[in-house]
Amino acid sequence: MSPRSTHSVLVVDDAESNRYALSRGLRAEGFQTVEAAAGAQALELAEYVSAVVLDVHLPDVHGFEVCRLLRGNPKTARVPIIHVSGVYVKDEHRVAGTRAGADAYLVSPVDTAELAVLIDRLVTERAGG
Repeated sequence: MSPRSTHSVLVVDDAESNRYALSRGLRAEGFQTVEAAAGAQALELAEYVSAVVLDVHLPDVHGFEVCRLLRGNPKTARVPIIHVSGVYVKDEHRVAGTRAGADAYLVSPVDTAELAVLIDRLVTERAGG
């Protein structure tokens, strides 16, 4: 596994405080971070990162649709996607996130140390090793 500092994580959340907290926590765990406040931004930036932490409730494009679009794009199809939500927390939301192509679905607030271990695992798996 390559060092975390060689990987960047796109944190997508329309709530600035959530974005800040997740990004800060992931940087403390050794990752580089890139931030986006909306789905359209996420679609533009996702091909340049190692993983995406994606809020479900976004102001422009729903997080499930962002996930489907990322999976449908050859440049982002293998990028690990982790849905995070404090609003969509029922089992049916987890199922919908998985059906959209997410690798994991977490309920906010998220422990960033656990999130970092999950990102490590998913990046390694997606890289084939």
